[in-house]
Amino acid sequence: MRRQLELSDRLAVLTAMAVDDHEGVPGHRASRVGLPPPRLRHTGDVGALRPFNLRPIRMPGGGRTTLLRVLMTNACTFNCHYCPMRRDRDMPRTLIKPEELVRVFLAARQRDWCEGLFITTGIAGRPMTVMDELITVLELLRLKHRFAGYVHVKMVPGGDAAQIDRLTQLASRVSINLEAPCGTTLQQIAPEKSLETTLVSLGRARDQVVEAWTDAAGGRPRDALRPRGAAGMTMQFVVGATPDADRTIIGRVSELYGAGGVHHAHFSAFRPIRDTPMESVQATPALREHRLYQADYLLRSYGFAVNELVYEADGNLPLGRDPKVAWALAHPEQFPVEVQNATRETLLRVPGIGPASARRLVAARHATAIRDLADLRRLGVVTARAAGFLSLRGRRLRDAQWAEQLGFWRAEDEVGAPHVIYDVSPGTFR
Repeated sequence: MRRQLELSDRLAVLTAMAVDDHEGVPGHRASRVGLPPPRLRHTGDVGALRPFNLRPIRMPGGGRTTLLRVLMTNACTFNCHYCPMRRDRDMPRTLIKPEELVRVFLAARQRDWCEGLFITTGIAGRPMTVMDELITVLELLRLKHRFAGYVHVKMVPGGDAAQIDRLTQLASRVSINLEAPCGTTLQQIAPEKSLETTLVSLGRARDQVVEAWTDAAGGRPRDALRPRGAAGMTMQFVVGATPDADRTIIGRVSELYGAGGVHHAHFSAFRPIRDTPMESVQATPALREHRLYQADYLLRSYGFAVNELVYEADGNLPLGRDPKVAWALAHPEQFPVEVQNATRETLLRVPGIGPASARRLVAARHATAIRDLADLRRLGVVTARAAGFLSLRGRRLRDAQWAEQLGFWRAEDEVGAPHVIYDVSPGTFR
Protein backbone atom coordinates (compact mmCIF):
# COMPACT_ATOMS: atom_id res chain seq x y z
CA MET A 1 0.00 0.00 0.00
CA ARG A 2 1.34 3.45 -0.95
CA ARG A 3 2.11 5.62 2.08
CA GLN A 4 -0.08 8.71 2.46
CA LEU A 5 2.18 11.75 2.31
CA GLU A 6 2.10 14.22 5.18
CA LEU A 7 0.71 17.64 4.34
CA SER A 8 4.17 19.25 4.44
CA ASP A 9 5.47 16.61 2.02
CA ARG A 10 2.54 17.16 -0.32
CA LEU A 11 3.11 20.92 -0.31
CA ALA A 12 6.79 20.33 -1.12
CA VAL A 13 5.76 18.10 -4.03
CA LEU A 14 3.36 20.76 -5.29
CA THR A 15 6.09 23.39 -5.19
CA ALA A 16 8.43 21.08 -7.08
CA MET A 17 5.79 20.67 -9.80
CA ALA A 18 6.16 24.36 -10.63
CA VAL A 19 9.80 24.03 -11.68
CA ASP A 20 9.40 22.52 -15.15
CA ASP A 21 10.16 25.71 -17.06
CA HIS A 22 13.84 25.60 -15.94
CA GLU A 23 14.36 29.34 -15.80
CA GLY A 24 17.90 30.61 -15.80
CA VAL A 25 20.87 31.11 -18.10
CA PRO A 26 20.86 28.41 -20.83
CA GLY A 27 23.33 25.68 -20.02
CA HIS A 28 23.60 26.70 -16.35
CA ARG A 29 23.71 23.66 -14.05
CA ALA A 30 20.67 24.87 -12.02
CA SER A 31 18.47 24.82 -15.09
CA ARG A 32 19.65 21.32 -16.08
CA VAL A 33 19.04 19.65 -12.72
CA GLY A 34 15.66 21.27 -12.15
CA LEU A 35 16.42 23.51 -9.18
CA PRO A 36 13.77 26.16 -8.58
CA PRO A 37 14.21 29.47 -10.40
CA PRO A 38 15.08 32.43 -8.14
CA ARG A 39 11.44 33.52 -7.77
CA LEU A 40 10.57 30.09 -6.27
CA ARG A 41 13.57 29.63 -3.98
CA HIS A 42 11.85 30.91 -0.82
CA THR A 43 8.46 29.22 -1.04
CA GLY A 44 9.12 27.30 2.17
CA ASP A 45 9.90 30.40 4.21
CA VAL A 46 7.18 31.56 6.60
CA GLY A 47 7.50 35.13 5.37
CA ALA A 48 6.83 34.01 1.82
CA LEU A 49 3.25 32.89 2.66
CA ARG A 50 3.58 29.42 1.14
CA PRO A 51 2.08 29.57 -2.34
CA PHE A 52 0.24 26.23 -2.03
CA ASN A 53 -2.18 25.28 0.71
CA LEU A 54 -4.65 22.38 1.01
CA ARG A 55 -7.79 22.74 3.11
CA PRO A 56 -11.27 21.16 3.31
CA ILE A 57 -14.17 23.62 3.02
CA ARG A 58 -17.97 23.46 3.10
CA MET A 59 -19.48 23.93 -0.35
CA PRO A 60 -22.35 26.34 -1.13
CA GLY A 61 -24.78 23.51 -1.94
CA GLY A 62 -23.81 21.43 1.10
CA GLY A 63 -21.15 18.79 1.65
CA ARG A 64 -17.40 19.30 1.90
CA THR A 65 -14.56 19.38 -0.58
CA THR A 66 -10.83 20.02 -0.52
CA LEU A 67 -9.42 23.04 -2.32
CA LEU A 68 -5.88 23.69 -3.44
CA ARG A 69 -5.45 27.28 -2.31
CA VAL A 70 -2.84 29.20 -4.26
CA LEU A 71 -1.18 32.55 -3.62
CA MET A 72 0.15 33.44 -7.08
CA THR A 73 2.52 36.04 -5.69
CA ASN A 74 3.22 37.74 -2.38
CA ALA A 75 4.78 40.71 -4.15
CA CYS A 76 2.65 43.85 -4.08
CA THR A 77 2.90 47.43 -5.29
CA PHE A 78 0.58 48.66 -2.52
CA ASN A 79 1.89 49.68 0.89
CA CYS A 80 -1.06 48.97 3.20
CA HIS A 81 -0.10 49.56 6.83
CA TYR A 82 -1.42 46.24 8.16
CA CYS A 83 -0.54 43.85 5.35
CA PRO A 84 2.24 41.21 5.45
CA MET A 85 2.76 41.65 1.70
CA ARG A 86 3.15 45.46 1.77
CA ARG A 87 5.67 46.89 -0.68
CA ASP A 88 8.19 48.21 1.87
CA ARG A 89 8.38 45.07 4.01
CA ASP A 90 11.68 43.22 3.75
CA MET A 91 10.67 39.63 3.07
CA PRO A 92 11.25 36.80 0.57
CA ARG A 93 9.02 37.13 -2.47
CA THR A 94 7.72 34.37 -4.71
CA LEU A 95 5.74 34.12 -7.93
CA ILE A 96 3.77 31.34 -9.59
CA LYS A 97 3.02 31.72 -13.29
CA PRO A 98 -0.44 30.82 -14.69
CA GLU A 99 0.85 27.80 -16.63
CA GLU A 100 2.68 26.51 -13.53
CA LEU A 101 -0.37 26.94 -11.37
CA VAL A 102 -2.55 24.98 -13.80
CA ARG A 103 0.03 22.20 -14.07
CA VAL A 104 0.32 21.94 -10.30
CA PHE A 105 -3.44 21.91 -9.74
CA LEU A 106 -4.19 19.27 -12.36
CA ALA A 107 -1.39 17.04 -11.02
CA ALA A 108 -2.63 17.45 -7.42
CA ARG A 109 -6.18 16.67 -8.52
CA GLN A 110 -4.99 13.58 -10.38
CA ARG A 111 -3.48 12.38 -7.09
CA ASP A 112 -6.83 12.97 -5.30
CA TRP A 113 -5.30 15.64 -3.07
CA CYS A 114 -7.97 18.20 -3.98
CA GLU A 115 -11.17 18.64 -5.95
CA GLY A 116 -11.26 22.40 -6.50
CA LEU A 117 -9.13 25.51 -6.62
CA PHE A 118 -8.93 28.83 -4.73
CA ILE A 119 -6.74 31.56 -6.26
CA THR A 120 -5.58 34.74 -4.56
CA THR A 121 -2.69 37.06 -5.27
CA GLY A 122 -0.79 40.15 -4.30
CA ILE A 123 -1.13 43.08 -6.69
CA ALA A 124 2.32 43.07 -8.31
CA GLY A 125 1.99 45.81 -10.92
CA ARG A 126 -1.11 47.39 -12.41
CA PRO A 127 -4.44 45.79 -11.42
CA MET A 128 -5.30 45.15 -15.09
CA THR A 129 -2.06 43.17 -15.54
CA VAL A 130 -2.88 41.04 -12.50
CA MET A 131 -6.43 40.48 -13.75
CA ASP A 132 -4.99 39.24 -17.07
CA GLU A 133 -2.93 36.65 -15.15
CA LEU A 134 -6.00 35.43 -13.26
CA ILE A 135 -8.02 35.22 -16.47
CA THR A 136 -5.23 33.23 -18.13
CA VAL A 137 -5.44 30.62 -15.36
CA LEU A 138 -9.21 30.33 -15.80
CA GLU A 139 -9.03 30.11 -19.59
CA LEU A 140 -6.40 27.38 -19.43
CA LEU A 141 -8.48 25.37 -16.96
CA ARG A 142 -11.89 25.86 -18.54
CA LEU A 143 -11.16 26.07 -22.26
CA LYS A 144 -7.97 24.07 -22.76
CA HIS A 145 -8.26 21.39 -20.06
CA ARG A 146 -12.09 21.41 -19.84
CA PHE A 147 -12.08 21.49 -16.04
CA ALA A 148 -15.71 21.86 -14.96
CA GLY A 149 -15.21 21.85 -11.19
CA TYR A 150 -15.18 24.54 -8.51
CA VAL A 151 -12.83 27.50 -8.94
CA HIS A 152 -12.89 30.45 -6.52
CA VAL A 153 -10.95 33.54 -7.60
CA LYS A 154 -10.14 36.56 -5.43
CA MET A 155 -10.51 39.46 -7.82
CA VAL A 156 -8.33 42.57 -7.52
CA PRO A 157 -10.10 45.95 -7.63
CA GLY A 158 -9.45 48.23 -10.59
CA GLY A 159 -9.75 45.85 -13.53
CA ASP A 160 -11.62 47.10 -16.57
CA ALA A 161 -15.22 46.06 -17.28
CA ALA A 162 -14.32 43.44 -19.90
CA GLN A 163 -11.83 41.78 -17.53
CA ILE A 164 -14.33 41.64 -14.68
CA ASP A 165 -16.94 40.15 -17.00
CA ARG A 166 -14.55 37.50 -18.33
CA LEU A 167 -13.21 36.51 -14.91
CA THR A 168 -16.72 36.22 -13.46
CA GLN A 169 -17.93 34.26 -16.47
CA LEU A 170 -15.30 31.54 -15.93
CA ALA A 171 -15.22 31.41 -12.12
CA SER A 172 -17.55 29.46 -9.85
CA ARG A 173 -17.19 32.14 -7.17
CA VAL A 174 -15.59 35.58 -7.16
CA SER A 175 -14.52 37.35 -3.98
CA ILE A 176 -13.07 40.76 -3.26
CA ASN A 177 -11.40 42.41 -0.27
CA LEU A 178 -13.18 45.50 1.02
CA GLU A 179 -10.95 45.72 4.12
CA ALA A 180 -13.05 48.50 5.70
CA PRO A 181 -16.72 49.52 5.41
CA CYS A 182 -15.94 53.20 4.95
CA GLY A 183 -13.69 54.92 2.42
CA THR A 184 -12.39 57.42 4.96
CA THR A 185 -11.22 54.78 7.41
CA LEU A 186 -9.81 52.61 4.60
CA GLN A 187 -7.53 55.52 3.69
CA GLN A 188 -6.07 55.40 7.21
CA ILE A 189 -4.70 51.89 6.72
CA ALA A 190 -4.45 51.67 2.92
CA PRO A 191 -3.81 55.19 1.58
CA GLU A 192 -3.29 53.96 -2.00
CA LYS A 193 -6.63 52.13 -2.18
CA SER A 194 -10.10 53.42 -2.95
CA LEU A 195 -13.24 51.82 -1.54
CA GLU A 196 -15.21 53.39 -4.38
CA THR A 197 -13.06 51.57 -6.95
CA THR A 198 -13.52 48.29 -5.08
CA LEU A 199 -17.30 48.74 -4.91
CA VAL A 200 -17.44 49.45 -8.65
CA SER A 201 -15.58 46.18 -9.35
CA LEU A 202 -17.83 44.31 -6.92
CA GLY A 203 -20.95 45.76 -8.53
CA ARG A 204 -19.86 44.79 -12.03
CA ALA A 205 -19.23 41.17 -11.02
CA ARG A 206 -22.42 41.08 -8.95
CA ASP A 207 -24.55 42.04 -11.96
CA GLN A 208 -23.33 38.95 -13.78
CA VAL A 209 -23.94 36.71 -10.76
CA VAL A 210 -27.49 38.02 -10.38
CA GLU A 211 -28.09 37.44 -14.08
CA ALA A 212 -26.84 33.83 -13.72
CA TRP A 213 -29.19 33.27 -10.77
CA THR A 214 -32.12 34.76 -12.70
CA ASP A 215 -31.42 32.56 -15.72
CA ALA A 216 -31.17 29.45 -13.51
CA ALA A 217 -34.48 30.30 -11.80
CA GLY A 218 -36.03 30.62 -15.26
CA GLY A 219 -34.90 27.11 -16.20
CA ARG A 220 -31.82 27.90 -18.28
CA PRO A 221 -29.29 25.04 -17.95
CA ARG A 222 -26.01 26.02 -16.29
CA ASP A 223 -22.77 25.77 -18.24
CA ALA A 224 -20.17 24.18 -15.94
CA LEU A 225 -17.33 25.66 -18.02
CA ARG A 226 -18.84 29.14 -17.79
CA PRO A 227 -20.57 29.20 -14.39
CA ARG A 228 -20.75 33.04 -14.21
CA GLY A 229 -19.98 33.14 -10.50
CA ALA A 230 -23.19 31.29 -9.71
CA ALA A 231 -21.88 30.15 -6.30
CA GLY A 232 -22.27 33.78 -5.22
CA MET A 233 -19.72 36.43 -4.31
CA THR A 234 -17.91 36.82 -1.00
CA MET A 235 -16.24 39.86 0.52
CA GLN A 236 -13.76 40.35 3.34
CA PHE A 237 -13.32 42.92 6.10
CA VAL A 238 -10.31 43.38 8.38
CA VAL A 239 -11.94 43.89 11.79
CA GLY A 240 -10.25 46.23 14.25
CA ALA A 241 -7.59 47.63 11.93
CA THR A 242 -9.78 50.75 11.62
CA PRO A 243 -12.00 52.42 14.25
CA ASP A 244 -15.16 51.22 12.45
CA ALA A 245 -17.66 49.71 14.89
CA ASP A 246 -19.49 46.44 14.28
CA ARG A 247 -22.68 48.42 13.60
CA THR A 248 -20.96 50.14 10.65
CA ILE A 249 -19.53 46.87 9.31
CA ILE A 250 -22.87 45.05 9.57
CA GLY A 251 -24.61 48.02 7.97
CA ARG A 252 -22.33 47.81 4.94
CA VAL A 253 -22.73 44.04 4.76
CA SER A 254 -26.53 44.33 4.88
CA GLU A 255 -26.48 47.00 2.17
CA LEU A 256 -24.46 44.75 -0.15
CA TYR A 257 -26.66 41.73 0.57
CA GLY A 258 -29.71 43.78 -0.32
CA ALA A 259 -28.47 44.38 -3.87
CA GLY A 260 -28.11 40.61 -4.47
CA GLY A 261 -25.33 38.43 -5.82
CA VAL A 262 -23.38 38.20 -2.53
CA HIS A 263 -23.38 34.83 -0.77
CA HIS A 264 -21.64 35.77 2.48
CA ALA A 265 -19.05 38.00 4.12
CA HIS A 266 -15.73 37.08 5.72
CA PHE A 267 -14.37 38.83 8.80
CA SER A 268 -10.70 38.69 9.78
CA ALA A 269 -9.68 39.93 13.23
CA PHE A 270 -6.72 42.29 12.85
CA ARG A 271 -3.34 40.82 13.77
CA PRO A 272 -0.22 43.02 14.10
CA ILE A 273 2.33 41.96 11.48
CA ARG A 274 6.07 42.19 12.05
CA ASP A 275 7.85 45.04 10.23
CA THR A 276 4.68 46.98 9.38
CA PRO A 277 3.53 50.40 10.63
CA MET A 278 0.81 48.70 12.71
CA GLU A 279 3.17 46.26 14.42
CA SER A 280 2.54 47.82 17.84
CA VAL A 281 -1.26 48.03 17.52
CA GLN A 282 -3.17 45.66 19.81
CA ALA A 283 -4.65 42.58 18.14
CA THR A 284 -8.43 42.45 17.81
CA PRO A 285 -10.01 39.73 19.99
CA ALA A 286 -10.84 36.66 17.91
CA LEU A 287 -14.17 36.60 19.72
CA ARG A 288 -15.16 39.84 17.98
CA GLU A 289 -14.65 38.15 14.61
CA HIS A 290 -16.76 35.23 15.85
CA ARG A 291 -19.60 37.53 16.97
CA LEU A 292 -19.67 39.18 13.55
CA TYR A 293 -20.00 35.79 11.88
CA GLN A 294 -22.87 34.93 14.25
CA ALA A 295 -24.62 38.22 13.46
CA ASP A 296 -24.09 37.56 9.75
CA TYR A 297 -25.80 34.16 10.11
CA LEU A 298 -28.77 35.84 11.82
CA LEU A 299 -29.19 38.10 8.80
CA ARG A 300 -28.75 35.37 6.18
CA SER A 301 -30.34 32.28 7.74
CA TYR A 302 -32.52 33.28 10.70
CA GLY A 303 -34.72 36.04 9.31
CA PHE A 304 -33.30 38.86 11.43
CA ALA A 305 -33.33 42.44 10.14
CA VAL A 306 -30.21 44.54 10.49
CA ASN A 307 -31.92 46.95 12.90
CA GLU A 308 -32.81 44.12 15.30
CA LEU A 309 -29.22 43.40 16.33
CA VAL A 310 -28.23 44.54 19.81
CA TYR A 311 -25.06 46.62 20.23
CA GLU A 312 -23.09 48.01 23.15
CA ALA A 313 -22.76 51.77 23.65
CA ASP A 314 -19.63 51.81 21.46
CA GLY A 315 -21.49 50.26 18.52
CA ASN A 316 -19.87 46.83 18.85
CA LEU A 317 -21.66 43.55 19.41
CA PRO A 318 -21.49 42.27 23.01
CA LEU A 319 -18.56 39.89 23.38
CA GLY A 320 -19.98 38.26 26.51
CA ARG A 321 -23.02 36.72 24.76
CA ASP A 322 -23.88 35.77 21.23
CA PRO A 323 -26.08 38.16 19.20
CA LYS A 324 -29.12 35.89 19.27
CA VAL A 325 -29.06 35.64 23.07
CA ALA A 326 -28.54 39.40 23.30
CA TRP A 327 -31.65 39.97 21.17
CA ALA A 328 -33.73 37.46 23.18
CA LEU A 329 -32.80 39.03 26.52
CA ALA A 330 -33.65 42.46 25.14
CA HIS A 331 -37.14 41.25 24.13
CA PRO A 332 -38.63 39.33 27.09
CA GLU A 333 -42.12 40.00 25.70
CA GLN A 334 -41.42 37.49 22.90
CA PHE A 335 -40.95 34.58 25.31
CA PRO A 336 -41.62 31.86 26.27
CA VAL A 337 -42.23 30.31 22.85
CA GLU A 338 -44.66 27.38 22.85
CA VAL A 339 -43.03 24.25 21.42
CA GLN A 340 -46.35 22.73 20.31
CA ASN A 341 -47.55 25.41 17.91
CA ALA A 342 -44.82 27.99 17.24
CA THR A 343 -43.98 28.58 13.58
CA ARG A 344 -40.58 27.68 12.23
CA GLU A 345 -39.79 31.41 11.93
CA THR A 346 -40.62 31.95 15.61
CA LEU A 347 -38.61 28.93 16.70
CA LEU A 348 -35.58 30.31 14.86
CA ARG A 349 -35.64 33.27 17.25
CA VAL A 350 -35.04 30.97 20.23
CA PRO A 351 -31.40 30.66 21.40
CA GLY A 352 -30.23 27.08 20.95
CA ILE A 353 -32.50 26.35 17.96
CA GLY A 354 -31.03 26.51 14.47
CA PRO A 355 -32.53 26.01 11.00
CA ALA A 356 -32.10 22.21 11.04
CA SER A 357 -33.46 21.66 14.58
CA ALA A 358 -36.40 24.03 13.91
CA ARG A 359 -37.27 22.05 10.79
CA ARG A 360 -37.02 18.73 12.63
CA LEU A 361 -39.08 20.03 15.55
CA VAL A 362 -41.93 21.21 13.31
CA ALA A 363 -41.95 17.86 11.48
CA ALA A 364 -41.70 15.76 14.67
CA ARG A 365 -44.60 17.35 16.55
CA HIS A 366 -47.00 16.27 13.79
CA ALA A 367 -45.86 12.66 14.07
CA THR A 368 -45.16 12.11 17.78
CA ALA A 369 -45.62 13.66 21.20
CA ILE A 370 -42.78 15.84 22.47
CA ARG A 371 -42.62 15.14 26.20
CA ASP A 372 -39.58 16.84 27.69
CA LEU A 373 -36.12 18.34 27.20
CA ALA A 374 -34.66 14.96 26.31
CA ASP A 375 -36.95 14.77 23.27
CA LEU A 376 -35.87 18.24 22.22
CA ARG A 377 -32.19 17.31 22.59
CA ARG A 378 -32.75 14.33 20.28
CA LEU A 379 -34.08 16.78 17.68
CA GLY A 380 -30.87 18.82 17.90
CA VAL A 381 -32.05 21.60 20.22
CA VAL A 382 -29.32 22.93 22.53
CA THR A 383 -31.52 22.75 25.59
CA ALA A 384 -29.01 24.40 27.94
CA ARG A 385 -29.62 27.58 25.93
CA ALA A 386 -33.18 27.08 24.77
CA ALA A 387 -35.01 25.75 27.84
CA GLY A 388 -35.51 29.13 29.56
CA PHE A 389 -37.09 30.56 26.41
CA LEU A 390 -39.54 27.67 25.75
CA SER A 391 -42.80 26.35 27.14
CA LEU A 392 -44.35 22.94 26.54
CA ARG A 393 -48.14 22.74 26.76
CA GLY A 394 -48.18 26.00 28.68
CA ARG A 395 -45.48 25.06 31.22
CA ARG A 396 -42.15 26.88 31.08
CA LEU A 397 -39.35 24.36 30.70
CA ARG A 398 -36.90 26.29 32.85
CA ASP A 399 -37.24 29.41 34.99
CA ALA A 400 -33.85 30.99 34.25
CA GLN A 401 -33.54 32.34 30.71
CA TRP A 402 -29.76 32.58 30.63
CA ALA A 403 -26.88 31.68 32.90
CA GLU A 404 -23.43 33.20 32.38
CA GLN A 405 -20.32 31.70 33.88
CA LEU A 406 -18.71 34.15 36.27
CA GLY A 407 -15.20 35.24 35.35
CA PHE A 408 -12.50 37.49 36.71
CA TRP A 409 -12.83 39.88 33.78
CA ARG A 410 -15.10 40.47 30.82
CA ALA A 411 -14.55 38.76 27.48
CA GLU A 412 -13.55 42.08 25.90
CA ASP A 413 -10.84 42.80 28.47
CA GLU A 414 -7.41 41.65 27.29
CA VAL A 415 -6.07 41.43 30.85
CA GLY A 416 -2.72 39.68 30.96
CA ALA A 417 -2.70 38.92 27.24
CA PRO A 418 0.76 39.19 25.66
CA HIS A 419 1.26 41.35 22.57
CA VAL A 420 1.93 38.75 19.88
CA ILE A 421 3.37 39.88 16.55
CA TYR A 422 2.66 37.72 13.52
CA ASP A 423 4.63 37.04 10.35
CA VAL A 424 1.58 36.33 8.20
CA SER A 425 -2.11 37.10 8.38
CA PRO A 426 -4.59 34.32 9.28
CA GLY A 427 -7.03 35.82 6.76
CA THR A 428 -4.85 35.44 3.65
CA PHE A 429 -6.86 32.59 2.12
CA ARG A 430 -10.43 33.65 3.00
